[in-house]
Amino acid sequence: MLLFRNIKSIQRSFVRIPRILLSGNAAQRSYSKVASEERELERLFDDSIYWKNLSANQKSDDSKSTGLFKNPYLASTEGLRQFSRDSLQKAHGLVDILRNSESETEKLSYIMNLDRLSDTLCRVIDLCEFLRSTHPDQEFVETAQACHEEMFEFMNVLNTDVILCNKLKAVLEDTNITSKLSDEERKVGEILLDDFEKSGIYMKAGIRDKFIDLSQQISVVGQDFINNTDFVAKDIIKIKCEELDKSGMSKLIINGLNRDITGKYYKIPAYGYAPIQILRSCPDEDIRKVIWTALHNCPSSQTMRLNQLIKLRTVLSKLLGRQSYSEYQLDNKMAGSPENVNNFINTLMNVTKPLAAKELEFIARDKLNAPDTRKMSDLEILSLVRPWDKNFFTYKYGTENEEALLRDEQLRSFFTLGNVINGLSDLFNSIYGIRLQPAAAQPGETWSPDVRRLDVISEKEGIIGVIYCDLFERAGKISNPAHFTVCCSRQIYPNENDLSTIQIGQNSDGSTFQLPVISLVCNFSPVLLPNSKRVCLLHISEIETLFHEMGHAMHSMLGRTRLQNISGTRCATDFVELPSILMEHFARDIRVLEKISKHYESREAAPKALLKEYLQKTKFLQHCETYSQAKMAMLDQKLHGTFDVADIEKIDCVTIYQNLEKELQVLVDDESNWCGRFGHLFGYGATYYSYLFDRAIAAKVWNSLFKEDPYSRTGGEKFKESVLKWGGLRNPWSCIAEVFEKPELSKGGAEAMAYIGEADDL
Repeated sequence: MLLFRNIKSIQRSFVRIPRILLSGNAAQRSYSKVASEERELERLFDDSIYWKNLSANQKSDDSKSTGLFKNPYLASTEGLRQFSRDSLQKAHGLVDILRNSESETEKLSYIMNLDRLSDTLCRVIDLCEFLRSTHPDQEFVETAQACHEEMFEFMNVLNTDVILCNKLKAVLEDTNITSKLSDEERKVGEILLDDFEKSGIYMKAGIRDKFIDLSQQISVVGQDFINNTDFVAKDIIKIKCEELDKSGMSKLIINGLNRDITGKYYKIPAYGYAPIQILRSCPDEDIRKVIWTALHNCPSSQTMRLNQLIKLRTVLSKLLGRQSYSEYQLDNKMAGSPENVNNFINTLMNVTKPLAAKELEFIARDKLNAPDTRKMSDLEILSLVRPWDKNFFTYKYGTENEEALLRDEQLRSFFTLGNVINGLSDLFNSIYGIRLQPAAAQPGETWSPDVRRLDVISEKEGIIGVIYCDLFERAGKISNPAHFTVCCSRQIYPNENDLSTIQIGQNSDGSTFQLPVISLVCNFSPVLLPNSKRVCLLHISEIETLFHEMGHAMHSMLGRTRLQNISGTRCATDFVELPSILMEHFARDIRVLEKISKHYESREAAPKALLKEYLQKTKFLQHCETYSQAKMAMLDQKLHGTFDVADIEKIDCVTIYQNLEKELQVLVDDESNWCGRFGHLFGYGATYYSYLFDRAIAAKVWNSLFKEDPYSRTGGEKFKESVLKWGGLRNPWSCIAEVFEKPELSKGGAEAMAYIGEADDL
């Protein structure tokens, strides 16, 4: 991460006292309160009439409007501009204090003031990143973009401030000072000094200016790239009528297609259900290939944006004396170097590739009409099976056919959104001792009428954070699920008097802290039930998504450090996905699914047989999926690898992508320019391997702590105490070493990476 910016992130067992053991009326009151909260949590998301009446009552009870997230500035776009201007003014004031820190007292508070400066900037940058991605009002989006660019540019200037850097270095080299600092202050100081040095702080002034300019360009081009990943190259795919008519596809599907003005071509939209129907049901491979490629192609303008992004990052890395952008990004990550990352990916690929080939053998045999007695090599299988074959043959052999889809729909009826949220609260209460409590949002506190506020309540400390749930589909909303840290946890700084723009919590010792504020954004679609109510019924894949994003939220809630630079998800990029991916294991555990299921009408739990069938189906082509993730991670490394500056204008990301696909072989795509739709190339530049890496760690953590009992408080306490509570304070390898009780892992390096590479079932 850069200075002042996070890119987006047991030693004892505690046994919960069963409610039945509480005495007399206390037990009744406790059960009644919890049952009431659980019912309200369900109704909050499942009963639209209840929500509508609740919202109306809130407005009538308090007509006074507050700003977004209870920040009074954020009641209007002009207020957002003013918040940004005032924050910038505060930042300038803190910079003056830092530059003039000479006395011992001033030096002792130097790192604290740097963290305060960081918090001042991040409060605006993180807020604007959220608003420009999510707010339904275009004026808010445009204002947020302008404020983000202004603040981001100022941050990049600070990243190259020699005076600030030299004073920080002097503080860290003065043992008289460091002996009086806390572990957190020393850690934050070391992180910030490393960030200064990564920003080329010791370069000549002109080169520093170039760094600032390049960083700004990368931010702008990258955001533009992200904003255009959803667009296909052509909205209409044309297939000759005679070819589709002769393809052997169902006439019922063909009759539902429109022809062009000449009558010679069918017009197939590159969105919706129609192209998926053809991919599933058309026996003609050439037609499937055309459809699949069109669905994965993006406009040439988008691949030009990607080329420009890679060129800018290459120039930046050379400016900083690095061989590649990957080298620049990885020197403070768990992996440590591009070589370690590539070794990890290659090791995983070598294990997974033959398993993926075995999974695809049934398709190859069908295409060749080969008998079971004929042996087929992996190379033959992989050369025959292409990505446009997958939908057709999986549908043909029953994993995606009408009967299977009908059973999936039947399973959905047991998982209303309210049931699942309530189930998450119960799970968190069991393993961490915290629960989700419905809270009334004030008028103006949220950005859309369908956003719900949940307070996160600790059994020992009361409220420890706030989650705003924007979970229902809405026109113009981002399509991909996301977790935004709008405001992270930290202590209240000395002499911090104006607390009007933050929400406050209280520690067990009576001290106050800034509550972490999180927004979870999904796009779940309500359905109309036979009883005329509209409710969100979730597929298990959507449950996994919600569990994943809640994993990030819990990291933010429980990673409560005193300083914001290391709070919650502000940790190593290749460690930040561990808590969220671990939550996916809970979402795939039959014991958890049984417990959180409740039929929307009968209130019965989901049949175990139906759950078992679904979970077994999710293992279908699982090694192909893992290999696909490995391919994306390798593409990320290739694009951010070593390029000769003299050849920088020759960089062609599409050619690199297609050549890599041919080299890696499994489900080869040498036809589309899909790399232009791979949005993580910006946000996770050179670190996309983190998903696979953290999947491997999460599998080991699950097997170690929760496999026997997913509701284990012992396992939850150990994970919380070893991993979650540290945020970015502790070396991630030390966290992992403690979880697995393997002290030798604490040093990291190639051997530790190899241990993680010996992946359990991902």
